[in-house]
Amino acid sequence: RRTADYAGRIPNGGEVLPSGSSLKFCILAEGLADVYPRFGPTSEWDTAAGHAILTAAGGAVRAADGAPLRYGKGGGRNGGFLAVGDPAALGRLPPLEG
Repeated sequence: RRTADYAGRIPNGGEVLPSGSSLKFCILAEGLADVYPRFGPTSEWDTAAGHAILTAAGGAVRAADGAPLRYGKGGGRNGGFLAVGDPAALGRLPPLEG
């Protein structure tokens, strides 16, 4: 529900395409999608490889507070994040909360 609500706040609309997190990072890296908002927690090991692939392709991943998503945190858990294929889009997208 939160993802659909977020997609509705994106300028010019947005379409929700369900798939696993790793695949979403690759779809962004390939340029077939623009944004992946994640509201629920993930494990660092579930996002690290996809994050690396997206970053190598020129994309970016930001924590819910807008800071770069970090790894090596105690407990190995991520909070919400926003992944984009084009970092310039970060300034045009709504924040995860609000």
